[in-house]
Amino acid sequence: MARFQRDDGSLFYELKEGNQPTLVLSHGFGMSSRVFKPLAETVNAAGFGVLSYDQRCCGESDSLFTDVSVASQGRDLADLIEQLDLDQVVLNGWSFGGAVVLNAAARLGDRCLGLISTAGAMPRYTQADDFPYGGNVEDVDATVAAINADPETVLRGLYYEGVFAAPVDESVKALCFEIAMEAAPGANAALADLARADQRAELAALGCAGLILHGDADGVVPLAISEAAADMMKDCELVVLPGVGHAPFLEAQETYTQHVLDFMNKVAG
Repeated sequence: MARFQRDDGSLFYELKEGNQPTLVLSHGFGMSSRVFKPLAETVNAAGFGVLSYDQRCCGESDSLFTDVSVASQGRDLADLIEQLDLDQVVLNGWSFGGAVVLNAAARLGDRCLGLISTAGAMPRYTQADDFPYGGNVEDVDATVAAINADPETVLRGLYYEGVFAAPVDESVKALCFEIAMEAAPGANAALADLARADQRAELAALGCAGLILHGDADGVVPLAISEAAADMMKDCELVVLPGVGHAPFLEAQETYTQHVLDFMNKVAG
């Protein structure tokens, strides 16, 4: 089991060797790298390296981190990539992970050849005077409070009713719920920080290519957020997946994975 040491704990990660660029996978709120296993195996079988890891207080990473902000987790990811000496990476973030990979991409500069947002909560998750998309901070804070008070009820509702729009096997829902219940309570504060993060300047300044994959039936991160993000990036393709909810890589596996592989080959030159 590979560990990446930080000042206040360590993170679990797994690196599958392969050709460059290496695909780097950052999961959603309260999830773990386990949800990416089929995608990681397929991309690795196609010849590319794959780096997956568990965020602070999630999965097999340590559970006592006190700072789970977007900035701290973006720094984790950038530092891990640099420690592993990965010169060419494509960052792929799902949901909360979308904000994490954007933060990391801004730190990595030329190391980052491409940014993939999978229903990503970036560049903002909540509304502002000049950003009329998403919900509001107060609603997110209420959700965090509800999870803290009764995680089983809220998370069961999320993964059995809220995340998926396209049909998936019940075992997929059960896996996501199981992973969510294993996350440490400290992970919940990540949502509160996400509600206050504004990464529009970082997104507009990115020089790498972008791919945004978003379901048109997503009830967690509105499609309008990704549409706005695509307009802000200099070189970005937005792919809207019909009938798909908040987990495109699980709901439309074959189509989703092909888009990722096509993008990997494109940026690889």
